[in-house]
Amino acid sequence: MTSSEQYVAHLCQKSFLPFWNFPNPIGKKNKELCDVLVVCGNYILIISVKDIQVSNHTDENIQYERWVKKAVEDSAKQIYGAERFLENVDEVFAKNRTNKISLPSKEERIILRIAIAFGSKNTFPLPYGDFGQGYIHTFDEETTSILLNELDTISDFTKYLIDKEQFLKGEYFSMPKESDFLAFYIQTGLDIDEKVDSLVSDGGLWDSYIESEEYTEWQKLLPQSYIWDYMITQLHDYHISNETSDERRNELEEAVRVINQESRINRIELGGILDNAIQTKPNARMLKPINDAKHCYVLMPLTSKNWEGKEAELELRCVVARMENPTVERVIGIGFGNNGNGQDHYDICSIYIPEMSEEFIAHAKEIKEELRYFRNPKISHSKAYRKDEFKGFGLW
Repeated sequence: MTSSEQYVAHLCQKSFLPFWNFPNPIGKKNKELCDVLVVCGNYILIISVKDIQVSNHTDENIQYERWVKKAVEDSAKQIYGAERFLENVDEVFAKNRTNKISLPSKEERIILRIAIAFGSKNTFPLPYGDFGQGYIHTFDEETTSILLNELDTISDFTKYLIDKEQFLKGEYFSMPKESDFLAFYIQTGLDIDEKVDSLVSDGGLWDSYIESEEYTEWQKLLPQSYIWDYMITQLHDYHISNETSDERRNELEEAVRVINQESRINRIELGGILDNAIQTKPNARMLKPINDAKHCYVLMPLTSKNWEGKEAELELRCVVARMENPTVERVIGIGFGNNGNGQDHYDICSIYIPEMSEEFIAHAKEIKEELRYFRNPKISHSKAYRKDEFKGFGLW
């Protein structure tokens, strides 16, 4: 990998976590498919990175034309080629040519195309849009760093790309930097009073935003969300390995993917609840679904009293929680504690019950009565933040 490819791959790994971020996967004729492939849920991000130095030609227009051709247009060709290959396969090989990357079903895939162009010292305007076979987002060094650090969950990043693409269809867009559009997006949610046919700014929106009180307050809220990120990594590293059976691995990865798709604003709330549960360790608790989500959580402390049967207890508590939350389809149970060696330990359980049968409900009621699970539950309600409450704090 080139240094620029390594830089982008590192940012993607930090933002999307290493188990959904694949540098240099293998495509047609055993050749590199793209520079970075991100696969999580139904999303596939095809990323091409070019590091092209500006020529020494005296005419700046010619400098720009040559640089765009090599740094942007060649990336577009690679991206379109990768997409054509993916249309006919259900999995691709990772860089090591041994491990396989499973792709979402062809009917449900959402493909996002990203060209990252280094070498212009962030001085050239970047062409973007449809280069012939679908919309491509183009970023330079500065933009890539800002976007992947500020939009550091797969949900927030993909939502931004999709919202931007939809908003700019048929619009005239002129801003000096992508970061200015990001600031505009964060502070307005693209919810403007009247339909516009042009969007023009002299710049400086991002610099003003990061100096604002709103940004300062948002930064103060972030630390409590990172316990959620830590937990995801611990769950994956501890429970998913090459020794894990394929059936169990798929079950666990699906559950961890659901957890990983929580937005940053959700992680702030969920991280606060998880931290409180870890610090106080009273009893197991149910978390009500956030914003009509089709999943909810059970948090269960692990102690010497339940350590031996912790997996069974966690699963049974999830069964009761499913009965108590009729609008969800999945319940994810998370057990947390210490293994006695000073190391944090997390267990995970996931049950998927789209529709509850009478037999299931009867079984859940029996568990609740006999084992007294959630008979007098401590239910944590995740706050449903309003857009106007968090304008300037994050994404929607």
